[in-house]
Amino acid sequence: MQSLLFLYFDGLNHPVQLTGCDHLLDDFPVIFPQQDYHEGKCDDKPLISIVYEAGEYHFSASWIDKSVSYSDKADVLCDLIAKLAVARSFTDLETIYLHAAAVLINGKAVVFPSIYRSGKSFLTANLVAEGHRYIGDDVIPLSLESCKGYSAGFAPRMRLPLPETTDEKTRSFIEGHIALEGKRYAYLDLEPELQVPCTERIDMGAFVLLDRQQGVTAHLDELPVADVFQQLIKQNFAREIDSSRILSTLTQVVSNSQCLKLTYDRADEAVRLLTNHFMQWPAQDNALQFGTDIQDADATIPDDCLIRNRHVQKIRIEDENFLASPDGKKIYHLNQIGSGIWELLSEPTSKEEIISILETAFPGAERTVIEKDVKKILGKFQFTGLIEY
Repeated sequence: MQSLLFLYFDGLNHPVQLTGCDHLLDDFPVIFPQQDYHEGKCDDKPLISIVYEAGEYHFSASWIDKSVSYSDKADVLCDLIAKLAVARSFTDLETIYLHAAAVLINGKAVVFPSIYRSGKSFLTANLVAEGHRYIGDDVIPLSLESCKGYSAGFAPRMRLPLPETTDEKTRSFIEGHIALEGKRYAYLDLEPELQVPCTERIDMGAFVLLDRQQGVTAHLDELPVADVFQQLIKQNFAREIDSSRILSTLTQVVSNSQCLKLTYDRADEAVRLLTNHFMQWPAQDNALQFGTDIQDADATIPDDCLIRNRHVQKIRIEDENFLASPDGKKIYHLNQIGSGIWELLSEPTSKEEIISILETAFPGAERTVIEKDVKKILGKFQFTGLIEY
């Protein structure tokens, strides 16, 4: 008979169930250096289940239909970390969880939002090797109340093999801190002084989008705030939090942070560049606008006219508009035409009036094309409850 173990993690109502794989506990001190968990009573509704049979780990989560199988212990533990972060987002309604990496440089967090194959985890390890304190390399919690970030308490993960361009100092640091190694991933065991404690709340200093290109010399460029804002919206998984609160918090955070793009090839060059750039923190104010498009509820509106739903909240960043749905469950980004139509709907306006105005604004466009675009956009606005007759 296979052994059953139920592990309760702080902040979660239901446990992780381990069946026949008690040996995974040997690696928990490495992958969860700052997580609180304990063994508890049997629960028939575990959030996550791992069953070990015939040399394979079968992994399932209560909110996912299909299970996944792994032969490598490091792979199943990697999935466990990711799913625990998602599970916490279901119950923690005061925190946005960003898919990002971050280190502490000169007293503030420098955050690298997740972009596929950009090297954020490896760059994070290089920065820690240089003496900057580790916050996280995949999940960064952001408090809605304080607009400050903190560590999720997970160990840094390296993709193997390390790049051939890894300098000798960093390679020695990483290899000297590997405590769990699989075929694809390795986890590092960092000294406490290299980690920011989970209890410490940190001001956001900068959001840096990474662009890794072979052969380029590392350089930083200022980035439009809207580009960073869009990336943060994409890379958060706060599914149960009202979208207007997400917009409000991200607005405040981004307005007080530097927004940059780092183009690089060698991580050691990028580390030197970032270290020098953030030697001091200038005052930052991107002056973003956030508010509600409120209409007069008692105004008389003709039957054939459309108008904004007065419960929709909007943020305008440079020339980009973002809307929070009336039910608080979604965030929408408007393109140029969508933004123009939204502005027209500040007052009761018919579809024919919108088409006529756009015909005047775009004299070179065919009316049939304008009609098609207006119909599509208004249809989406109505379907999502952003506007109403």
